[in-house]
Amino acid sequence: MESTNHGEGPVAASKRRYIPLNDVLPPLETLVVAIEGSVDPDGVCCLSIPNRVLGDWANNREKNTSFVALANEYIVDEAITLNPEAARLEDLLYRKSLGVVSKVRAARGVNRKNALLRSTTITILNGETISAADLQSELNEVTYMNEEADAFIEGLQEEVQDLKDALSEAQDSQNNPGGKIDAVSNRHARRKIQEVSEHANKALEFLSTYGLVAESLKVHTTSGKTFYIPFSDDAASENEDTVDLRVLYILDRYGVSDAFYHELAMLFSELPRSRAVKKARTDLNHTMQLTRIPGHEGAYRSFERSLCEQLSTMIAQDATSFQPNQKIKVRISGDGAKFSRTSSFVLLSYAILMPVGRYLSGIGNHTIAVVKGAEDYDTISTAFAATFQEIDGLQQLGFVAVNGVSYNIELFFSSDMKFMLTMLGLNAANSIYACPKCTVHRDCRWDVSKPESYYSTTMARTLVTLRRASASHGRTAAVHQGSVNRPLTAIPVDHMMIDELHLFLRIFDVMLRNLIKMSEPHTQQLVAYIRSCGVSFNIWECESSDGKVEWTSLTGEAKKKVLKLLPSKMKDIPLPNAFLDDVVQLWKDFEVLYNLLSSETPPPNAADDLHLKAKRWIQLFLRIKSDGHQKKFVTPYFHVMVYHVPDAIRQYGNIKQFSCQGVEKHNDDSKRNYFSSNRWDAPAEIMLAEHRLELLQQYAREKRHYTKHAAAYWHEGGMQETRSQMRETLKY
Repeated sequence: MESTNHGEGPVAASKRRYIPLNDVLPPLETLVVAIEGSVDPDGVCCLSIPNRVLGDWANNREKNTSFVALANEYIVDEAITLNPEAARLEDLLYRKSLGVVSKVRAARGVNRKNALLRSTTITILNGETISAADLQSELNEVTYMNEEADAFIEGLQEEVQDLKDALSEAQDSQNNPGGKIDAVSNRHARRKIQEVSEHANKALEFLSTYGLVAESLKVHTTSGKTFYIPFSDDAASENEDTVDLRVLYILDRYGVSDAFYHELAMLFSELPRSRAVKKARTDLNHTMQLTRIPGHEGAYRSFERSLCEQLSTMIAQDATSFQPNQKIKVRISGDGAKFSRTSSFVLLSYAILMPVGRYLSGIGNHTIAVVKGAEDYDTISTAFAATFQEIDGLQQLGFVAVNGVSYNIELFFSSDMKFMLTMLGLNAANSIYACPKCTVHRDCRWDVSKPESYYSTTMARTLVTLRRASASHGRTAAVHQGSVNRPLTAIPVDHMMIDELHLFLRIFDVMLRNLIKMSEPHTQQLVAYIRSCGVSFNIWECESSDGKVEWTSLTGEAKKKVLKLLPSKMKDIPLPNAFLDDVVQLWKDFEVLYNLLSSETPPPNAADDLHLKAKRWIQLFLRIKSDGHQKKFVTPYFHVMVYHVPDAIRQYGNIKQFSCQGVEKHNDDSKRNYFSSNRWDAPAEIMLAEHRLELLQQYAREKRHYTKHAAAYWHEGGMQETRSQMRETLKY
């Protein structure tokens, strides 16, 4: 039988006790267990085991080694693997090996040699071998476990190395390797502060065992320079790259320049970096969609989208005030504003007329379009064409959808007389037919003998009559009646509301001008009495015109103060005695009229009362025989106060809600935004700054309440007198 050398196998040669044999016997290490076919139907195969091998197993087998394991070592080419759990096979091999030993010991000479040269055949049954698939599965499992063990060991080794490196680095980096913070540049100093923050954060880790968290550390250099070191994850990057939105609100609210803030942030390291402020501002700007106005330096945004956003915010704050079945009043306003000597802008804004009072502040008015240019029909009609088209669409639709709920809206327009006449396509306020509500002739505006309904019926203007009259422009004024252009919007004329603020301002200007003329040549005494009302005022002779005088332009609040306090002091002003009493009464009656028409909650009979008192007031105005009180000085505001304001109060409850007081404050805010912008694209910058303030309004500081107890100081000239004394003191 041919044999394959597999080595000595598991039995050590030094321990074998060989049976005495002739030299003709083959060496033991050359013998193998051969595989033969099985004649047993239940058998898998047969093993042919040399008797010499069986005898060797019986005599020299180690204590814990099974016969099956020994057989697996001698099988030719490892063709099959015997199952170590096969008890029958183990017992059979044991008995066969003992039998061979007995036969060999009993034989002599040639018989012993022949016995050793023979082989013993053993049948292998089903279940007594291990399949290749099982072996491969077991091998794979062992291999996988080994790989996992190797990976785990490698990970532990890396962690140990990292800990060693960290420990070494911590030991090496405790001391400052370079110069002190006072001796290095600002950029280098910030890096050193970052290093200090990291070391201090590690040193204070024990605080967590006490349930404490370190938020910041404030340190000083030997020269007194202060550094603020925050403690948190990514502390340094958070301090430099994040912005407290309250800071951004203050910068926009007060128009602080980027250059100023950059210098401030360089002095105080606890402030966010200027680059982070600019990035936060840019992120807020991206939340607003602006569209440039073709052919003009201007920009606008969607009126409907902005209105829905504002309504959504207001409904979230007070849902009970907004019901789907009620009409929400929305006032649209337009105004021209001169921001600088060479820059004039026209702004279009809107306000939601609830809650009460909010629309009278600047924050309650929202810009929808801005254009740089003159306040004339051509500029307004072309620049705001897209906005007017959107307004007309909402006017026709009558509602907006907010968060899936439809809310009815009612659009109004309110502005000063100049802008309103432009919107209606009418001529200027000094033209023959200058009333926006009716076609009264300039020479008939003084006539208050007509009943109240006279001008609101047959002579009333409507969109239909305005469009028809504008088509006949080029004929006589009696034909077109002031309509020189087509109306710019589809808002009805009865929803074009008179602004009570400008009505008061323009009528007061007429009264003050007449009072100054009557006080000549004692105007300085008049100046003293007006100043005693607590306002700054002066009259001077204009250098460009012989004998013509000019005077200080008073604010609205100053004019209201003068109207209230000056009449009681007019007795001491050197005015002509013939009409002194009428002048005093004229001022007193106008104060009564203004309080009535500007009331947010007028009495039930306010409309009728206002009409009668306004008629008597104009009659008193004309009764004064002085320059400036003639019929030609009865302006459109006089006529509107008598015949159209009472009807508006009767129809809408009051006209204070249509006041442009909030619009004027809003213009002041826009002017401040203009000067704080880079002015490369001023209209867009104005709208973006306003948009940011709207988003950041929640960060506004709530001001403390202050009660003005000293009425004489605040309202009767005491404050003005104190300031005058301070100015006199500074002269010396």
